[in-house]
Formats: sequence, structure tokens, C-alpha cells
Amino acid sequence: MEPEYLVYPQSTSSPVEWIPELMQNCAVCGDRVNSCRLGCPACLGCIVFFRRSVIHSSKYRCLRDGNCLINFVYRFLTILISEFRSSCRACRLQKCYHAGMKPSAVKRRDCLGPRRPSPSYSDPPVLSPEGDVQLIDRLIRIQNRQFEEHKRQSVALPRRADISDINKMFKWSLNNSIEWASQFDPFQKLTNESQKAVLSEYGFAFLLIDQAFRTVSEKASGIWLLQNGTFLHPDYNYGQIGRVQESDYQCTRRHFEFVKSLQIAIQRPFEAMDTDIFEIAALKSLLLVSPTFPKPNIFSEYQERMTSLKSKCCMELMEYLSINYYDTHVERFGTLILILGEIRTMVKALYNQTKVSDLFDSSRFDPYVRSFFLS
Repeated sequence: MEPEYLVYPQSTSSPVEWIPELMQNCAVCGDRVNSCRLGCPACLGCIVFFRRSVIHSSKYRCLRDGNCLINFVYRFLTILISEFRSSCRACRLQKCYHAGMKPSAVKRRDCLGPRRPSPSYSDPPVLSPEGDVQLIDRLIRIQNRQFEEHKRQSVALPRRADISDINKMFKWSLNNSIEWASQFDPFQKLTNESQKAVLSEYGFAFLLIDQAFRTVSEKASGIWLLQNGTFLHPDYNYGQIGRVQESDYQCTRRHFEFVKSLQIAIQRPFEAMDTDIFEIAALKSLLLVSPTFPKPNIFSEYQERMTSLKSKCCMELMEYLSINYYDTHVERFGTLILILGEIRTMVKALYNQTKVSDLFDSSRFDPYVRSFFLS
């Protein structure tokens, strides 16, 4: 069975040119396409699997009457993709043939050593702390594209968020944060379990930053906007359509306290500073490279690299602020660093909310989102 990762290893593709091809998927499992050299669009994992099976004339036996689920598609790589893709080699090989893979296209190069796959333009680049290339500037391109996608999929008119909206926003943020974190090679080198542990905090911090920025950007008054344009109001019943059912007092009180805490801890500082897209990208990056994740010493093997990336983020942020906010750049830098602590505090509050609120009831989320709550 192949090792499971959330992201592919480092690519040599140009960071500036990298735009993932979201619409093209592996014909076998739905993962990102690496090439079509075996007869159909296929990811690297299925190419390697089919090649090994052909070279070794492997015979597999299905234990479930040949009806195993192989295809499981998400917009980005996820744990569930790997679990279903590798669950039954017999059905996977059968689907390779049905998709159009040809044994005649397999090149037997074992005597020459392992074949290195050609770089794919859809593989994420890895950001380096060395050189003159501006790390945060490149990340802003990803951020702008993600924001455009949020707007494209937003509701036509603002309305009260329901649990399906909450679930969807968690999924968006987890996928967006996976793409973001994949730009940093220490994250790529982590095991699947460690990556999930990182995302169990980082993905939710990512969600809060995006929501706060949209709330402030659209000058929403008295409400907290989600990425898709739905909202939370401190009054639990505000915006409910039709007959309003009587709610539990403790539930409505906790909802009020949670939304007000979001507004006070994150929204107000963003409004007071008129935080811009560069600062938002810097906050997301600093949260990743200065972690307080639940699994201790998660980046211990890459501590020097993480320190280097953190220094680069801080230097680029300070340089940006000194140019654009010359008179207040030192104070502004300090305020942004303090906001990091507030965001982490609200991540804990968000976790607590999933235990007491029907709107955030994690047991009703889909398995993909729920798996990160269990990390």
C-alpha cells in the first residue's frame, strides 16, 4: 500500500506560474492529473500502481464482489482520497483498465533505476526563505484566487447561516489552508497524521481570518460574515425564516457570547487598522510557521527551516509596513503580532462551540470535516 500524504513532494515547477488545474482529475481515483502517458489522465499514485502491477504481473483478489469504491473526489488532496483509492487493489487495477490504461504503454526501466516523474504544472511550488523572491507576494496570488472563488460561490442575498453553510465553510477553509500550507516544504515533509494535526488548528484559524476580512471589507454592521456571504448574528434567532422555535436559553447565550467574542477579538482590530490583503496573507503565514499545535514538537525535525521561514515572513511584513505605514509601522507590526494570539484564542472558542451549539454540531458535519476535529 502506498504511503498517504495530503500533498505531493516538492516540485521544481515555477512558483510564479503555478495555477492548479482544478477541473482535470485522474480517471481512476479523481486525484490531480500527473500525465496521460499510460493511455488516460492519471495521477502519479495510479500511474505507479498500474506500472508496478503490470511489471510484476500482479494478481489481486477482491473481498467485496468487485464493487469497491475507488473514486472519491475532493477539490484538493485529502485523507479520504488515499483511503478509498488504496482500499482494494483488485478493483483499482480493474478501474485502471476500464479507464483506458494500456500495459503496452508501461516502460520497463527498472535496470536504469527509478524514473523521476516530470514536473507537473499543477504540483505546488515550495517557497524558499533564501533569495530576493518575496514570499508573501506570491502567497497573495493564491489568496486573491481563493477570495474570487468564495465570491463566485456566494449566496445571491445575505441570509442567516445554517449548519450546511457552517459545514461548507469548514471544508472551504480546510482545502484553502491545505493549498496554502503546501507552499511550505516543512509541511509537505510531515506524515499524514501530523499534517492533519497541523490543520486541526491552522485550518480553523484560516477560516476565522477569511471571515473577519470579508466582514470588514463589506462593512457588515452587527453581523459576522462567512466566506459564502451568509452570516451569524449575536441574536441566535435573528434572520430565521418562518416560525421561530423556542431555543434553549444556554444555547442562545453561548451563541451570543461566541459571536460577540469574534467581533471584539478579531473584527474590531481589523476594522481599526483597516487591515489589507498583504497583512492578511502575513497573518496566515505567521500562524503556520509559529505553531502551537496540539501535537507537541510537530516540526521539531525542521526547526531551523521553520525559524528561517518565520524570519522571512516577519522581515517582509516589517518592510511592507515601513513603506506603506511609515509613521506607525512599528506599532502596527506589534498589533498584528498580538492579533495572532487573539485568533488562536478564538480557535479554542470555535472548538467549544461545536460541543454546545446545534449550528456547529460537528456530529452533523460530513466525514471529511469531522476527521479534522478528531485529530
